[in-house]
Amino acid sequence: MDIKSIQTLVSIADHRSFQAAATALDMSISNVSLQVQALEKYLGEALFDRSTRPPRLTITGIEFVSRSRKLLAQWEELSNSVVNPNHQGMLKIGAIHTAVEGGVAVALGQLRKRDPDLYLQLHTDLTTQLIRQLQNHSIDCAIITEPETSVADMQFELIAREELAVIAHHQAIGENYRQALENNTYLRFNRQATLAQLIDVELKKRGIKVNSLMEITTLDAISSLVENGLGVSVVPIGRNLRPLPSSIRLLPFTSPPVYRRLGLLFWKDNPRVHLIEILRQELIRAYGGEIVQ
Repeated sequence: MDIKSIQTLVSIADHRSFQAAATALDMSISNVSLQVQALEKYLGEALFDRSTRPPRLTITGIEFVSRSRKLLAQWEELSNSVVNPNHQGMLKIGAIHTAVEGGVAVALGQLRKRDPDLYLQLHTDLTTQLIRQLQNHSIDCAIITEPETSVADMQFELIAREELAVIAHHQAIGENYRQALENNTYLRFNRQATLAQLIDVELKKRGIKVNSLMEITTLDAISSLVENGLGVSVVPIGRNLRPLPSSIRLLPFTSPPVYRRLGLLFWKDNPRVHLIEILRQELIRAYGGEIVQ
């Protein structure tokens, strides 16, 4: 049994398939299978039930993966202390795409100035995927749109409220947010994104019906499409986001305004909680320093 085989096993558990793990690890599927078989031979226990497609972890496999995650975390700490003896620590951060395009970049820049020896890793994904990465201990914390329900054993710290508004080309039909949404093609965020779900709930609450023909993941892509007259959209308008082109109008929601709550999610007992707290402070400063609950 070696650390490579354990990493392979955890990757299979995270990706929920041998093939996906092989792709992520840049290995052949036969090599992945051989490593798992070698582990099973060493342990004298089956780690996967191969009567299902795809194979599923056995009870022994689930327990072994859980212990393997802890071992890999300790291995990482040991490796970092030897390879990077001058580093003050490492922090693996997850962030939604729309946050990276806003205050997160500013906060990370300040964090590097404050602690130049701190080693940072940044992973971007949807809120749901980042929560899963947290649960798998692949990252230390996640900057996400607040989920509708709390996540067991994790703490959510609010860092900002970002107002949402409709953006439309100057030639788009409509003088206010409602007219713009109802009379133009609607450019929707990826419907799996928590932000998109928040917007959909608000549109339904206000009785607004939209004609959606596209789904987009990034703010830059949406801004470009709106700039070229391909539709209208709803986006956060935080202070650190890139200024909109002059050809785009901003139409705020009224009575009442709409906000998305952005925050930091992490395990309550995370050993890097002191670094997470420093990151939280920088994020609050980046987003304006004032939080309204």
